[in-house]
Amino acid sequence: MLLRRERRWAWPALALLTGLAAIGACGRTASTPANVLVISLDTLRADRVGAYGHAAAQTPALDALAARGARFANATTTTPLTLSAHASLFTGTWPMAHGVRDNTGFYVDEAAITLAEVLKGRGFRTGGFVGAFVLDRRWGIAQGFDHFFDNFDLSEDVGPGLDAIQRRGAEVVDQATAWLGQASTEPFFAWVHLYDPHTPYDAPAEFASRFPATRDGAYDAEVAYTDAQVGRLLASLEAGGRLDNTLVVVLADHGEQLGEHQEQSHGFFVYDASVQVPLIVAGPGIAARVVPDQVRIVDVMPTVLDLLGVTAPAAVQGTSLRPALEGERQSLLAFSESWYPRFHYGWSELKAVRDGRYKFILAPTRELYDVSADPGETKNLAAADSARADTLERALRALVAQTSRNAAPKAPQAVDEATEQRLRALGYVGGSSARNLEERPRRDPKDTISLYNLLLQAGTDSEAGRYDAAISKVREALAVDPEIIEGYSRLGNIETKAGRHTNAIAAYQRALALDPEHRLSAFNLALAYRAAGKVDDAIVGFERTQQLDPRSGRAHFQLGDIYLQRGEPARAVEVLTSGLNLEVDRPPFLVKLGEAHLELKQFDAAEKVLREAVALRADVPRGHYNLALVAEQHGNAGAARAAYEAEVAANPKNYGAQFNLGKLLQKAGRLADATSRFRAAVDARPEFAEGYLYLAKALLDTGNLAGAAQAARDGLDRRPAASIAPLGHYVLADVYSRLGRENEAARQVALARRLEQRR
Repeated sequence: MLLRRERRWAWPALALLTGLAAIGACGRTASTPANVLVISLDTLRADRVGAYGHAAAQTPALDALAARGARFANATTTTPLTLSAHASLFTGTWPMAHGVRDNTGFYVDEAAITLAEVLKGRGFRTGGFVGAFVLDRRWGIAQGFDHFFDNFDLSEDVGPGLDAIQRRGAEVVDQATAWLGQASTEPFFAWVHLYDPHTPYDAPAEFASRFPATRDGAYDAEVAYTDAQVGRLLASLEAGGRLDNTLVVVLADHGEQLGEHQEQSHGFFVYDASVQVPLIVAGPGIAARVVPDQVRIVDVMPTVLDLLGVTAPAAVQGTSLRPALEGERQSLLAFSESWYPRFHYGWSELKAVRDGRYKFILAPTRELYDVSADPGETKNLAAADSARADTLERALRALVAQTSRNAAPKAPQAVDEATEQRLRALGYVGGSSARNLEERPRRDPKDTISLYNLLLQAGTDSEAGRYDAAISKVREALAVDPEIIEGYSRLGNIETKAGRHTNAIAAYQRALALDPEHRLSAFNLALAYRAAGKVDDAIVGFERTQQLDPRSGRAHFQLGDIYLQRGEPARAVEVLTSGLNLEVDRPPFLVKLGEAHLELKQFDAAEKVLREAVALRADVPRGHYNLALVAEQHGNAGAARAAYEAEVAANPKNYGAQFNLGKLLQKAGRLADATSRFRAAVDARPEFAEGYLYLAKALLDTGNLAGAAQAARDGLDRRPAASIAPLGHYVLADVYSRLGRENEAARQVALARRLEQRR
C-alpha cells in the first residue's frame, strides 16, 4: 500500500528534544513507565465487561487489568464510528477540530499531531496493528508509526461495505507480539486494535459454545474471544519481563446498541449504549481504584503524555486524567456526536453532552436524561426540566464553538461550464453546494429509525440474493421520505447486483440530484454506465469521481482499465502512473499498470512494476501471470513456467495461466502435465473453446483417442475463433483415421482446410 510521505512540521520542542536523551530530560522516575501499550477494542460497550458489572461476561484478562489499575466508570467517546473516534483518541481533539466526521470520505489531516508522532519524536519505536480496513493507513490514522500492520487484501475497489473488511484478533495479536518481540534498546509505543465485537457476531466455536444462541449471546462470545486475545498480548509482555514497566491503556472506540432505541448496532444514535466505553489504565505508579468522574476519549492522549512527563501539544483539547488517577475529583463535560444520519440519509445530525449524571441530546426534539437513575435513557426530561436542558444546551453550543476548526465537509470543487453541462446531462451535478452543508429543517432520527431499519433489512435481503424483496423495502422507505440519499444509492447497488444497469443508473442519478458530492453514488454511477456499455459516459463519471475524491486512486484504476480495453495503452499508463501517488490498493494497481506496459511492449517497465506487485502481495491476481508473459517475450521458458506455476498456485481459477502453462509443458514434452493444465483451464472456464482444442491435441498425443475426440467436439461446439478451429477438425480427423474411419477423417480434413482458406 502507498506509504504516507514523511512530512515536516514546525515543532520547536520536539526539534530540540529527540532520541533517548529527550526521555531522560523528562525526568523519569521509578514510577514513570518505559513503554506504552494502547489496546482499542472496537464496538465494546462498557456494561458488557465483567469488571463493569456484566454477570454473564467472560473477560478475565480485562477484569484482572481493572483490578490492578484504574477503571473509569464514566468514559464517553466522541462518536459511535471507528475512524472518527480513533482520530479523537490519538490527537486528543474533538471531531469539530480534526474534521473526521464519518468512516468514509474523511482523512486525518497530515497537519494533525498524533500520539505516535509525539512519542516517535521522543525516541520511541512505534508500531500499529489494526483489525479493520476503516483504520487502514490511507485514512491518515497511521501518522507517526514506524511499522503499521494493515495490509488488507482488497479487490480493485473498496466498495460500500468498508466495515466488512476485517481480520480476526488472533492475527492482529500475532503480528503485534512478533513486533514487540524484536530486540531493541528503544522504548516502544504499540497500538493494537481488535475488531471482533463488531458485527457480524461470529466468534470461533470454542467461544460461541459458551453462550446462548441469541444475538446478545453471540455478542458476548465475541467479547470473550477479544478478551482472550488481550490476555495473550499481555502474557507475551509479561513473559518478556516488560509488562511491569509498560503503561497499558485499554478502551473501546464506541459501544453497541443491541436493539435499544430500535437501533441494532451503532453509528446512528448517541445513547449511552453506543457512546459509553470501558477505559482501564494500569502500569507503574497507577493505584488500583475505580474513578467515578466523567471522562472523555480525548483525555487519553494528554494523560499518557503526562504520565510520561511529556508536555502535550498545544492543539490537544483533552485534559490529563492524572489527578483522577491519584484520587482527586475532576469535573469534565463529555461531548458526542453522530453526523451519520445527516451524511447518509439527509436527516438531522445528533450532538450530546454528558456531565456524569445528566445527558442532553441536541436534536429537532431535545432530549434530557438522568442517566444515573435511568441508564437506559427511556424517560425524556427535556420538557419537564427545561431549565436544566437549556443550561446543558448552552454548554454544548459553547463547547462546539470553542473547539470547532473543521465544522463540515467542503463544497464540491468548481468545474468549467462545458464540463458542468456534460456532468448535469449524466446526473452528476444537482446543485451548487453540498446537500449536507445546507442549514435547513431536518427530520429527527428518532422519527426515522423505522426507515433506517427498513433500509438495513433491504441490505440483508440483497446479500441473500432476494433482490426484488430488497428493492421493495427500499421503495417503501423512499415513499415515506423521497429525499433519503442513501436509499437511492442502496437502490442502485441492488439493481446493479440484479443486472439491471439502466435502473441502477436512474437510482444513482437521483442520489446525486440530492447530494452532488455523494462520492459513492458518483463512482457507482460511472460503474453502471460502464456495465451498460456506455463507456464514454463512464469516463466522464470517473473523471468526476477524481474531482470529488482527489486522494483516492480508484477512478484512475477504472480509467486505466477502460483505456486498455479501448486499445489506448499509452493513456492507460499515463492515468495509472498518476494514480500511484494516491491512496490505492497498490498490488492490483501495479498489475494493471504492468499490463499497460506489456501492451506497449515496454517489457522492462512492465517487469519492474509487476515484481513490486508480487513482492507486496505474492498472491495478487495476474501478478505472476503477467511476469510469465514478460519471461516468454524474453525467451525464458523456464522462468515463464515458474511464474505461471506461482500464479496457478495462488489463483487456480486463472484459466489463462493454466492454459499457457499447459502450452509450455506441451512444448517441453511433458504431455501428462500439459493435459492436466489444459483440463484445469476448461474446468475454470467451461466456455473456453481454445482450451478444449488444446486439451484434445494433448490427449491425442498421449493415445487417449476417445478423450481427444470428446474434447475436440466440446471445443468446436463452443464456436472457437476461425484461427484455432481447424485444430479441432484435424484432431478428429486423426482420431477417425486411427480408428479406420477414413471417410469421416477425410470430411474433417476438408472442414479444416475450408476454415483455413477463409482466414
